[in-house]
Amino acid sequence: MASGSGKHMCNPCYKPQNVPAVKSAQEKQDDSIMNTNDSSIVSKRSVARLYYSKEPDFYEPFVKKFQRRHPLINRGYWLRMHAVEIVVRQFLQEGNRKDKIVINLGCGYDPLPFQFWYRYPSMCEHVTFVDVDYPQLMEKKKESILASSLLRDFIVSANPRISEPPVFLRNERYLAVGCDLRDLSTLEQTLKREIDIAKQSVLFIGEVSITYMKLDDANTLIKWASGYGDARFCVLEQYLPDGPEHPFAQTMLKHFVKLQTPLQSISMYPQLRDQRHRFIRAGWPGVQVRNLWELWTDSQYISPDLRQRLDSIEPFDEWEEFALFAAHYFVLVGRNTPKDYDYSDWPTVDDDTFPEADQAWRCIPLAWESPEVELGPIGLSHEPPVKNASGGRRRFGATFKLGPTVNFHGGLGAQARLKSSESYATVASANGTPGPPTAQAYMCHTITAINEFDALMVGGRTSPNHANPECWLWKNQLWKQVGDLQPARFRHCAIQVRIPRQAGDSESVLVFGGKTSSGIVLDEWRLWDPDQGWQLVSVIGLGPPARFGASMATIANSLTNGVLCGGMTSDGRIISDFWEWELRFGKILEVVCKNRTQDITPNTAHSSYARFGANIVPFGQDILLIGGVRDGHIIGAKEEFLTIKIKHKIEIERLDVLSPSSPRPLLVGFGAANTSDREVLLIGGGAVCFSMGSFWNSEPLSIRKKDSGCYRTWHLLNQDDPEGLRPPVPRSLPNMNENTSPKQSINRSNLADRNRAGVKSVRRVRIQSAIDFLDIVATSEPVVLQELDLGPCTELWTPDYLEEKLGSDRPVVVHSCDTDRMTFQTKNFSYVKKQFGDFIRGVAQGEKSYLRALSASNPAKHPTRIENDFPEIASDFRLPEILSPAMEKIHSSPLRISGPVTLWLHYDVLANVLCQVRGNKNLLLFPPSDVLHLDFSPGGSSSNIDAFTADEAFLKHTHSQEASLRPGEVLFIPPMWAHTASPTDGMSVAVNVFFRNLEHGYAAGRDVYGNRDLQAYENGRRDVDRIVKAFHNIPTDIGKFYLQRLAAELKSKADAIDS
Repeated sequence: MASGSGKHMCNPCYKPQNVPAVKSAQEKQDDSIMNTNDSSIVSKRSVARLYYSKEPDFYEPFVKKFQRRHPLINRGYWLRMHAVEIVVRQFLQEGNRKDKIVINLGCGYDPLPFQFWYRYPSMCEHVTFVDVDYPQLMEKKKESILASSLLRDFIVSANPRISEPPVFLRNERYLAVGCDLRDLSTLEQTLKREIDIAKQSVLFIGEVSITYMKLDDANTLIKWASGYGDARFCVLEQYLPDGPEHPFAQTMLKHFVKLQTPLQSISMYPQLRDQRHRFIRAGWPGVQVRNLWELWTDSQYISPDLRQRLDSIEPFDEWEEFALFAAHYFVLVGRNTPKDYDYSDWPTVDDDTFPEADQAWRCIPLAWESPEVELGPIGLSHEPPVKNASGGRRRFGATFKLGPTVNFHGGLGAQARLKSSESYATVASANGTPGPPTAQAYMCHTITAINEFDALMVGGRTSPNHANPECWLWKNQLWKQVGDLQPARFRHCAIQVRIPRQAGDSESVLVFGGKTSSGIVLDEWRLWDPDQGWQLVSVIGLGPPARFGASMATIANSLTNGVLCGGMTSDGRIISDFWEWELRFGKILEVVCKNRTQDITPNTAHSSYARFGANIVPFGQDILLIGGVRDGHIIGAKEEFLTIKIKHKIEIERLDVLSPSSPRPLLVGFGAANTSDREVLLIGGGAVCFSMGSFWNSEPLSIRKKDSGCYRTWHLLNQDDPEGLRPPVPRSLPNMNENTSPKQSINRSNLADRNRAGVKSVRRVRIQSAIDFLDIVATSEPVVLQELDLGPCTELWTPDYLEEKLGSDRPVVVHSCDTDRMTFQTKNFSYVKKQFGDFIRGVAQGEKSYLRALSASNPAKHPTRIENDFPEIASDFRLPEILSPAMEKIHSSPLRISGPVTLWLHYDVLANVLCQVRGNKNLLLFPPSDVLHLDFSPGGSSSNIDAFTADEAFLKHTHSQEASLRPGEVLFIPPMWAHTASPTDGMSVAVNVFFRNLEHGYAAGRDVYGNRDLQAYENGRRDVDRIVKAFHNIPTDIGKFYLQRLAAELKSKADAIDS
């Protein structure tokens, strides 16, 4: 059973023979399971190349093209690989004087035996490794091993033997068996024939493999393995620590269903106690089990030094997403003999001591009467879903309240970091606060309200090794840059404080901790005030250890004392202490800190306050701690919200407000602001769920005291223009004129909203048949077609997936420019040859580049077709059957991938359907009757007009229509309808299908792009040239006289066509 956890790709080296024309459902299921191995092995090679760079590349024989994975994927696979290595190493180190056998069930292409022979040669002297998987997969594995001198030498050096199926390779220390794991009779006979298994200790390994088997088959396998006299069974796979409704769990389950490899065991054994009882009942009395997040923080298995070394190899800051992944995977070791070696530090999971989070979801009532949940004195309501360019997809931004509005600035969007802000208010007349005009977009920064009108932005980062030192002050409705904070930091704490002075209290910002570009974690306190800028605050006595991602808030109405908890150490462990601090003002500014961890009253919630990335806000006389991730376990539904009461003792209580009948938010990367002492508003948030997709919170949440009066509804105001539409902002910089503004670009989508109040929206319809589509084509009007199935591409085509499938080193020619709008006539862009990996990572990070696919075989002669030029992903995209008339007369189907750049205004001679796969896109379209107002040069199909920013004088003569496309939607664009497109949230991926809808009239000869004008027009232009030349020897005034008469006659005939 092939191990793996995600997307699949074909192995180009394998050419199956005698494959039946039609496969059974079981054969198709087996193929899907084997395909998970292909993605897994690519990820493991990425890990090996980075983290085991001094070792031979044992994965290269199975993965010819190296593809570097995202840091989150690398870190997650490293942890998986390390967990298995720990178990195997402990097994081999047992001192029972028996020879040992390691049997990898569903091994895929994993080179585990070769790695152990290289790393631990003396430990492997009396060990036989057995790889077991489907016969067709093991045949390919054998071919790859023998084709590699590195792997072949390991086989040849240990007395290789002649073998025949089901044994594909054999020497004195290795056995490769091709056997379906459901065929236990064949497997047992093979093991008995080849190995004296009865006299040896055996370790069975199932790394994300037996979970794909039908439940009865998997349980039979586990029971069968327990029949060997001295055996262990190690399983590493997924589970549901907080039930199937947890957002990560939802995403994970849907992902494997989509790959046609549903996780079979997870429904019957969703939690660790269930897995433990499963193995006990199957004959494994000694069972130790823990999740990978626990394993990560256990210094016995991963030393602090090793954890820190990982960061030095690859900068990393995806901690919340890493924790979510690791907390949904477990490693279990079962033993069927008396325990004579030490696994005591792997705690046994008993029902009465099982972590609370594992039980939380089952304890919540099953139904609720209202979307507004009222439990005791607290209520939670779901505000209207966000409907804007980003779709509410924003995480790790900065939240701040000024006046009546709550603002969420910057952070990470669906495709790239954002510079914009979203503002929310309960009244439509309120004005939001735009973000500062920084040169780059930042995440993990803070913006802190100093009073009702002013705010300070501090720090943040682009990448984990590029922190931002800039600080910006919002005052008098303008942003100005103030003194930098060095060293630059991100994931710091920042809160409003008040400093008493003789001339009056000074409203200031207190900053603690954070992480620098070099990876240093800070323990310093800094204070900014308007008069003196940044000051270092002295710590009296013992202060909190260095940390980043902590939570800090003031107590009640005080602005001079507060609390600090949680955060992470430099070696990636969440800190479980609780501090109270107080600012003191004398000759120097001081902070007095007291560790109050021992004052926490023990109860069901007291252990879950230690979090990373949580939000903490004053809430009446208490403090509200929300979301984030905790140490060792997932945060359960009943633990997401904690109230903290600061008294003689510190009381921490759970606030149970989440309803199973409403969508459960993923409280990671979100923003929180207390809008009053009785209400808190939560905005945005979400996470990348490893390689299985992303989850986004689509609607704000409001938490209110029940007695806070009438409920208010928070609405999104107009999203601020992130690219410079507001007036120039003065910057306070050394040696810079006060009125100088930074270079700014234009957000064309927002300008269009401001300038085109009378623009008509393109009609949106749902069609039922191909006849409906033909009717639309006949009207020659653009239409957005909704609720069509384009295949799995809308979920699968992430930047990582496309890079994996198409190859990071595949050469592509892209349009690249320095501005946010490309113009074809003036060619303000250049054609650049890049590797696809560099291109796709660049546009995902906001590079202004654009790929319009060309034919891979002969781009000068042949139109591109996705099935011919991108066969690796072509099956992911399906044009719905009801659009079959387009396929019957297809010309081309180019793949288009664009960064945040607007494409020039142009028309196409062929009809086409634009299928939006990833990202959102705005288009402006103009009918053919507007052609005289669009500035097309003679014989040209492109215009220099910037339609998104055109003024009213231009617009009043045109009849433009606007279309907003979301993933999965299709826009029919009739011939000769001029159009321009602009992505609204970073990267856009689409497929055009151009088709001929005219019976005749197309120009003869080559037309690679499908934009060659009709034959009649090309002939007409030649006729015009001849007519003009006929008047060449006539006096100028007479020639002009007749030419103008001919032009008027031609126009009259053109006008008569409509009548």
